[in-house]
Amino acid sequence: MRKAMLFLAMFALAGSLRAADPIIGTWKLNVAKSIFSSVYLALRNREAPKVGAEIYQTYRELDSGQITYGKYTWPQQGGAATVSKDSPSDFIQTLIAPGEWLITVLQDGKQIGIIHKVISKDGKTMTQTYRGVYQDKPYEHVDVFDRQ
Repeated sequence: MRKAMLFLAMFALAGSLRAADPIIGTWKLNVAKSIFSSVYLALRNREAPKVGAEIYQTYRELDSGQITYGKYTWPQQGGAATVSKDSPSDFIQTLIAPGEWLITVLQDGKQIGIIHKVISKDGKTMTQTYRGVYQDKPYEHVDVFDRQ
């Protein structure tokens, strides 16, 4: 009986761990592995970052630190994001599979780009590939983050 209870407890724990959102946590930008397109940087009116981080929480009220583009609240199952007034764009997130999203970037109701976000199978790396057109120039930009 004790072995059966232990087996059921382990099975329940494994199921709850598997159901956890793989993006939740703190991610540090790996500058060496990232690719900073000059067109993308001109779009954001900045130089290539030397450091960076993204923090994802189940409840995404972030009240510490500085956030470059604002605060975003994403529905876990996909849909339109709630964006703070500091953001220049709107976003629609589509959940492709656990750990993989396609995000449509809108400005004034018009699509200006997409972001493909993927968490590696081991859960240690997040890759965000940005694609769009800026001033009639296509760009691709890749941010690579390591889980902290």
